[in-house]
Parts: sequence; C-alpha cells; structure tokens
Amino acid sequence: MPTPEPGPFTFGELLGRAWEMYRREPWLFLLLTAVTVVPVGILSAIATNAASGAGDIARAGAIAGIALIPAILLLPVSGAAVAIATVRRLDGDAVGAGAALEKVGVRFWILFGALVLVTLGVIVGLFALVLPGIFLAILWLFAGQAVVIEDTGVRDALRRSQDLVRGAWWTVFLAWILIQVVTAIAQLAIGIVGAAILSPLDGTALAWGEGVWSTLTQVVTQPFALIAIALLYADRVMRVDGRLPGPRGG
Repeated sequence: MPTPEPGPFTFGELLGRAWEMYRREPWLFLLLTAVTVVPVGILSAIATNAASGAGDIARAGAIAGIALIPAILLLPVSGAAVAIATVRRLDGDAVGAGAALEKVGVRFWILFGALVLVTLGVIVGLFALVLPGIFLAILWLFAGQAVVIEDTGVRDALRRSQDLVRGAWWTVFLAWILIQVVTAIAQLAIGIVGAAILSPLDGTALAWGEGVWSTLTQVVTQPFALIAIALLYADRVMRVDGRLPGPRGG
C-alpha cells in the first residue's frame, strides 16, 4: 500500500532524506552505481596507462578520446536507475535493481538522445562566456529523469525540465551546489585515507592503486549525490504538479 505522498523538501530535508535512503538500502544504490562506474573506471585506468606509454601526443589523445565513449554511454544509466528507485520509494514501491535497470534499458536510446542534446547545449554555452552553459546545465538538469520516470520523448524531456526549473533556477542551482559540496567533502575524506594506504607504493603499482581507489570512491559517494538529485527532481514535480512524479497523465 503506497505511503502518504510527502510534501516538498527543504534543503536540509533533501540531504537528510537522501542519506536516510542510502543508509537503509546501501547495497541497492551501490549496485546501481557500480554497474557503470566500475567498468568505466577499469577502462579509464587501462586508457590512462596506455596513453602514458604512447609515443606521441596525438596517439595519447586518441586513446583518451576512445575511453570517453563508454563513459558517455554508460554513466547516465546509473543516474537514471537510481532516480527510478528513489522516486518509486517515495510512493512506497520498493523496486529492485533489476527492475530499475530494465526500465532504463527500455528507454536507453531516448535517454541517450536527450543527454546528448543537453551536453552539446551546455558545451556550446560554456564556450559562450561560461555563464550560458551553467544556466543550461541547471535548466535541463531533470531531462534524464523525465525520460525514464515520465516516459517523455527527447524534446519533451528538455521542455519538461525547463518547466520544472522555471521560476526556481536559483533554488535548483543552490541545491545542486550543496549536493556537490557534500559529495566532494566525502570524496576528499576518502581520498586522504587512500593516499595514506597507497603511500608505500610507487610507479605502475601506485598508478593502478590510485585508479582502483578512485573508482571505489566514486562507487561509495555517487549514490548519495544521485539520490539527492532524484529527490530534488521529485521536489520540483511536487511543487509544480502537486503530485509525485510518474508518467504524464497517469
């Protein structure tokens, strides 16, 4: 039976709810994050070592560019799957990792298309004096969530995100910054521990150790950020539509 619909969140409630969700089901959110972060981390480590041994800058650049392709394809999957699991829990539905990933798989190419447009727009905006890129990044922050949770198409996802952010750009921006700062602090703390553990190593062993530790750090810290952003999306939907997120018209 669904739990009563929650009201919109304050910043403190947003972070508190994100931590509580993560703390209650850590293995679910760790799995949804690791399913993309780990393979991308492995490929990145391989590419980094290959690039460092490349004979010229052009070859090193090509190797690094190739390594970006799986990251661009895979990393959005975790964010979308965590968003599905998070939002469904607000409605009292404990969807598992398999169901969340299956839904992302069904909507993958639409999700990919929407995020390609977002990325291209933000890149162009960043080249145009930086500020337009930041503005568009926040304006289209919820495009991916709209695709997998509200079943929108590519263009409708961008319009939906704009509707959710309209009139609250600064609020969304400040909430996003707060989420990133908290996540960065956690990553810094784990990084300090890792530096101490890896200090006896050098050369190739150190490079591989740093790569492994960096990947583990992302696996541990990113679930919190992804949950919090999903809750921020849910907050905007509740404020705009007066209901929890779900398929439009449903």
